[in-house]
Amino acid sequence: MCPRLRRGLLAAALTLAPLPAAAACTVDTRPVSFGVVDVAKVSFSTGRIDIFCDEAVAVSVALAGSGGQRSMIGPNGARLVYELFTDATYRRVWGDGEGNGVPVQTSVAAGTRQRLTVYGVVPAQPGVPPGQYSSQLVVNVTF
Repeated sequence: MCPRLRRGLLAAALTLAPLPAAAACTVDTRPVSFGVVDVAKVSFSTGRIDIFCDEAVAVSVALAGSGGQRSMIGPNGARLVYELFTDATYRRVWGDGEGNGVPVQTSVAAGTRQRLTVYGVVPAQPGVPPGQYSSQLVVNVTF
């Protein structure tokens, strides 16, 4: 007697539930502008990053391009060194975690604006030629 093979269907039930909607955030910035700098003296300035989210979220705010020393480019490619900090004591360099400096970790309450101040400093640099200097930063907000 041969055992009889029985074929059947294997049924699986799958229930799909909607995923919760991700928070939506907007970012507004005011640049750190040093204006006219006397290169024989230290210059200070501040800027800001405002983050508004429709839901409560934890955020990480990185300033890209901090791998090494920050500099602004001026006349004939001249460089003016500067740095950005997370605090008014100018001790904690604000960066991207890849090189010099760390991102800022904070939270944004639902429907509110979180303002972060960026503290900038241009150290004394005698011998740097006069002229207009500029640098462009990328602000990365991860939530």
